[in-house]
Amino acid sequence: MEQAIDKRKSSMNTMNDESKFLFVAASDHYLQWLNTTLGKWDIQYQKPALLPLLLQRVGDLKPRLILLDFSGNDSAARIAETVELARELHKTIPDLPLVAVGSISFPEGAVAALRAGIHYFIDVASPPEEARNTVAEILTRPFGQGPEKRGRLVTLLGTRVGVGTTTLAAHLADLLQTDHPQSEAQQPGTTEDRVALLDLGLPAGDGQVYLNVSSSFHFADAVRNLRRFDATLIHTALGRSRNGIKVLSLPQTAAEMRTLAQEDSVALLERLRTYFDVLIVDLGGFSDRIFTSRIASVSDQVWLITDQSVGALVSMPPLLQDLEKNQVDRRLLHLVVNRYDPRFGMESAQIAQRFDLHLSGVVPERTLELMRSTSQGRLLHDVAPRDPYVRAVLELAHKISAPVAGVGERKNWTYWLPHFFARQGS
Repeated sequence: MEQAIDKRKSSMNTMNDESKFLFVAASDHYLQWLNTTLGKWDIQYQKPALLPLLLQRVGDLKPRLILLDFSGNDSAARIAETVELARELHKTIPDLPLVAVGSISFPEGAVAALRAGIHYFIDVASPPEEARNTVAEILTRPFGQGPEKRGRLVTLLGTRVGVGTTTLAAHLADLLQTDHPQSEAQQPGTTEDRVALLDLGLPAGDGQVYLNVSSSFHFADAVRNLRRFDATLIHTALGRSRNGIKVLSLPQTAAEMRTLAQEDSVALLERLRTYFDVLIVDLGGFSDRIFTSRIASVSDQVWLITDQSVGALVSMPPLLQDLEKNQVDRRLLHLVVNRYDPRFGMESAQIAQRFDLHLSGVVPERTLELMRSTSQGRLLHDVAPRDPYVRAVLELAHKISAPVAGVGERKNWTYWLPHFFARQGS
C-alpha cells in the first residue's frame, strides 16, 4: 500500500489522495455525474458566494482545480454571474486552473466560458473517459505545451470582391475534409481535425452560409483568447460543418477587427496550424492590404484569385505592388483564374504571362450550376460530383500536400484524389 502511494506521488506531482476539486454551482445537478466520472479525485461542492468567502474555502480546501457550472441547467441567467466569478478568480488566483462544466447542446455556455478566460471544458454529454483525459491533461501537462503538428496554410486572396473566392474556398475545404482517407488510428464514426476554414472574406460570413454553419464565436474572439487556445476550445467554440470542417468567420462589426494587433492575428494562425492538416484562409475582398500581406507572408501558398473581367485584371497590379511593398515572397504567389471561359477575353496563360505569375489552376465558368446547388443548401460536388467545376477544384486540392502528423497516422493527400470519382460512381 505504501509503495502504491509513493508511486502516485512520484507521477508528475499529480493525482494523489490529497487531490481535491471544488465544484462551484448554484445547483448540484451534475455533482453525482462528476463524482462518478472523476471518482479518483475528491470533489467538493460549493454554492456561489461572495469572492472573499469563496477564497476562504479555496484556502481551506487547497483544491487542484475549480470546476464552474456553465451548463445553464439551473438558469441561463446565472451564466453571466459565473463569467464574472471566473474573471475574479483569474485575477486573484491566476495559477489555479479553472474548468468549465457544461454541454455542447448548450453552446452559449461554452462560448461564455471561453470569453471568461477559461482554458478547459468538460462536456457532460461526452463519454466519461473524455472528462478524465481532460483532467489528467491539466494535472500533468505544463500550460502552453501543444501538439507538434504543423499543417499547411493556404491563403486565397481575391483581386476584388465578387470573383468567387469564398465559393472556391468552401468547395476546396469540403473536398479536402471529406475525401482524405480515414487514418488507421481513427475510430469509425469520428472526425479528425483535418481542415479549418478561416472565413475572412467580404461580405462577412459567406463561408458559413455555403457550409451551413452557425456560430457566434468569431475571429476577434479567437484572437483575444489566443493564450487559451487549445483543442478543447476548438471542439467547443468553433463552428463545425456537417462534414467536420471547423469554421472561423469575421465578426459582423468591422470595428472589432480594428482593435486587434496584427501580430496576435498571425500568432492565432500559427496556433491553429498545429491542430489541422490544412488551414484554408479566405481573404476574398478584404480591403486591409497590410493585414492581408501579413497573412500572406506566413502562408505556404498564396493563391491570387481573378476572373477575366476588366475590373479584376485592373485590380491585380496594385495588389501585387502592395504584397511586394510588404515583403511577401513572390515565390509564394500562384495564379488561379476563376469563372474561366475562353470566349470571355484574355486566355488564362496570357493572364499569367502578363503578371509574371505561375498559373496553378483554371476553374471554369459554372455560375448557374453553383447557384442551383447553393439554393439547395449544398455544395456542387454533393449534387454533381463530375461537374467540370468540381474536377478543377480537385486538381487544385491535389496541389496541397499535407505533412504527416505522426508515423502511421495520415497518408498524403495525393492518395485519395485518384479514387474520388470511383467512389462517386458514374
